[in-house]
Amino acid sequence: MWSEVNPVWFRTFAIYASTMRFIPASSDDPLLSADRVHWCRLVNPTRAELDAARERHGLHPLIVEDLLGGRQQPKAERFDGHLSLFVWDVHRRGPGPATTDVDLVLILTADVLLIVQRGDAEEVRPLDALLAKAGPVPVDSPISAAYCVLEAVVRDFVDLGTRVETDLDELEAEVFDSEVREDYRKIYRLRQQIGRIDRAVRGLSHVLDEAHSDIQRATARQPELRPYFRHLENDARGVAELTATEYASLDAIVSSHESNVAARQNQDMRTISAVAALLAIPTVIAGIYGMNFKNLPLVQWEGGWIVIGVLLAVVDLGAYLMFRRRGWLGPERPSQE
Repeated sequence: MWSEVNPVWFRTFAIYASTMRFIPASSDDPLLSADRVHWCRLVNPTRAELDAARERHGLHPLIVEDLLGGRQQPKAERFDGHLSLFVWDVHRRGPGPATTDVDLVLILTADVLLIVQRGDAEEVRPLDALLAKAGPVPVDSPISAAYCVLEAVVRDFVDLGTRVETDLDELEAEVFDSEVREDYRKIYRLRQQIGRIDRAVRGLSHVLDEAHSDIQRATARQPELRPYFRHLENDARGVAELTATEYASLDAIVSSHESNVAARQNQDMRTISAVAALLAIPTVIAGIYGMNFKNLPLVQWEGGWIVIGVLLAVVDLGAYLMFRRRGWLGPERPSQE
C-alpha cells in the first residue's frame, strides 16, 4: 500500500484538522485499502492526486494550494473548520549545518490521518516504520498517529539541543584555553546550526501553544492523550528556552574568539617590532662606521673591530632579553591577575 522510502529529516510540518466524517474501512478509496487503517501516506503527490484527496476528505482548497506552494513559515491557521499547523523540523546530519528541505503534511479527520510528504525521496522520513512500531501511545486513532509524528519531531529537537550543548561546552573550553588555538570555522558552523534550530523550535513552540485548544477538542474521545500533548508543548518550550540561552552563550564565545584573534595579532606585531629593533642596532653602528670619518673611535686600532663586535653583541643581547622578558619574543607570558 505504501512505497518504501529512505530515511529523512523534514523541513516543514503542516497539520490540518478537518470536521469529523466517517469513512468506512471497506471503502474502495485507494488511500484506505486495509482493515482498521488509521493513517495513510502520499509521497510527492501530483495536483490531480491532491485534488482527489480534497474531494474525498472535504479538504479546504487552501490546503491544496499550500501543499503545492512549497515552503511555508511556522504558523497556525483556522478556516472553515480546518486547523492548519506549519512547523519547521531541523535535524543535524553529520558535522555540517542542520538543514532539511522536505515538507510533511498531516491531514487529520475522524477516521484517517492522511500524511503527505514532499521532497527528495532519499530524504523522506520513514513514517511507516515509526507508526508501525510499538510505543507508549498505541496508534489506534488518527489523533494518536498525529501525536506519534509530533513526538518524533519534538524528541529530535530535544536530542539536537543536547548535542549542541555538548559542542558548545567543547568550544568554550577551547576559546578560554590559552594553549589551544580555536577553529573559527567550527565556531561559525555551530552558530549557523543554533540559529536554524532557534528559529525552528521557536516556531514549533508557538504553533503548539496556538493549537492547544484545538488539540483539546480533537482528543475529546481520547482524553488520556492530553497529558502527552501537554508534555510535547512543555518540551518544545523548554528547547526554545535552551536554544535562546545557547545563542547568547555562543555570542559570548564569538566575542572571546575575536578578542583572542586581536591579541594574537598584537603579539605578532610586537614580535615583528622586536626583531626589527634587534636588526636596527648593528645596522646603525655599521652605518656610522661606514662613513669613513678619520676621527671615529677605535678606527685606527687593530683590535677595534673586536671591541665593536663585542659591543654589538652585548647591546643586541640586552635588547633581546628585555623583549623576551616583556613577552615580545618567545612564548607569550600568561597574564597575572
